[in-house]
Amino acid sequence: MGRIRKVVVIFLALVTVSGALASCGRTSTVAGVLRVGNDAGFGGAETMDPYDGNRTWPTINMVFDRLIGVDKDFSPIPELALSWSSNDDLTEWTLELREGVKFHDGSEFDADDVVYSINRMIDPEFDSPILAVLGVISSVTAVSKYEVSLSLSTGEADFPLLLADYRALMTPVDSQSTIGKNPIGTGPFKMETFDPAGTTVLLANEDYFFGQPKLSKIEIITFADSQSAAQALAGDQVDLLLAIDGKSSAMFGDEAKFTLQNIPSGDWNAIDFRVDQEPFSDARVRKALRIAADRQVIADTVLGVGGGVVACDTPVWSADPYRWDGDCAKDTEGAKALLAEAGYPNGIDIDIYTSDVEVHMVELVTAYKDQVKDAGIRVTIKMADASGFWDDVWMKESAFVDSWGQRPATQVLNEVYRSTASWNPTGQVDKDLDKMLDEARSTKDQAERAKKYAQIQERLFENSAIFLPYHKTLTRAMSSKVKGVEPIVIDAVRWEKISVS
Repeated sequence: MGRIRKVVVIFLALVTVSGALASCGRTSTVAGVLRVGNDAGFGGAETMDPYDGNRTWPTINMVFDRLIGVDKDFSPIPELALSWSSNDDLTEWTLELREGVKFHDGSEFDADDVVYSINRMIDPEFDSPILAVLGVISSVTAVSKYEVSLSLSTGEADFPLLLADYRALMTPVDSQSTIGKNPIGTGPFKMETFDPAGTTVLLANEDYFFGQPKLSKIEIITFADSQSAAQALAGDQVDLLLAIDGKSSAMFGDEAKFTLQNIPSGDWNAIDFRVDQEPFSDARVRKALRIAADRQVIADTVLGVGGGVVACDTPVWSADPYRWDGDCAKDTEGAKALLAEAGYPNGIDIDIYTSDVEVHMVELVTAYKDQVKDAGIRVTIKMADASGFWDDVWMKESAFVDSWGQRPATQVLNEVYRSTASWNPTGQVDKDLDKMLDEARSTKDQAERAKKYAQIQERLFENSAIFLPYHKTLTRAMSSKVKGVEPIVIDAVRWEKISVS
């Protein structure tokens, strides 16, 4: 009994000392728990259904897996599919699936789940935003338990990259009615609590096929705006912010407490003009609004010097092999002439809606307003509430800011500019452009395909209703306690490899 009592006394002493140490200095974080800051952009309409327009990102990528992933260079790599191949005209693709993968409820992942998932993605009645990406799929068939065949309506040379879309995630058969709030995936983390307006809690999937996660838990904490999220990281209320304003990085300059990553990316902001509302139905007005600004000055002002790469209204980023190397110098006199020709000899007044739902969106409109005033373009900035911006303002007001993540050329051009795309933010219908997109994607020779994609981007510069001035160099901020976050775009991050000391 004396020995037992002695052990108990020692144990209690250690607990007391441990508690005292934990109370010293900054607030302690439970080992193995990662707290991620998130925005409230959908105003409570968030869902864990990855095919829904209000999908919760990046949480969906912690819970579900894709057939094909991407590496640090955004090249396709195996995930749930181990290999893929096509026929000569690129219209038939075959995928060999990974065996032995389990969903979070213990059921086995196989070809039937792939058929179910893809049929939901391409269902025109469901009208998922990913339909614009994978609508090229005309049918999907389970050849065997671990082999799938996909037939395309047109050849698509870069089809594996389309399947690597961050929303092209695999879900169990017949899960549509429950997946929004109670998701069952194959991913590294499984849902415990879904609270998009507060804190969503994910637990480690110990049976994950890529290996047991190093974290025991992830908490996704929602903030009203990007500034509040930054203050939360500075105050040790969260551990990781996926993107911050590079000019705010001074807040996290203490290397003993924080880690910053600068990541060249294809992420972009834009100002979109609805072509179904005056005066933006006139191509002359649209071009005037786009050539009246100095894009380098805007990039330097909004992102900081070196914080981005100028884009001439193309969403195809600088590291993509299909990027068009065009020229888009500021042309004040050219913009004035176009406005006069369109019936606005004394200039034009426009309203542009923005919000601080994401970093840089307010700064972009402010810098743009200053840049175009000498061309007689008078901008009134309309501030919208961050909560619900994507539902209530985006694609609805006549002019508004936009924000997109990195996508390969074939994906982003079809998803943003194709006439029938759900997320065509300007409502522009250009059947000739649609035809050009089809011809480019079905061209087998890469050099010839690159020429066709360059012609598409030239057409956008002449006719588009989207002012797209730059691609960002992302700044990611995190506590120095966080390890294993590679300096790559978030779609390529392996969440199971992250740890918190």
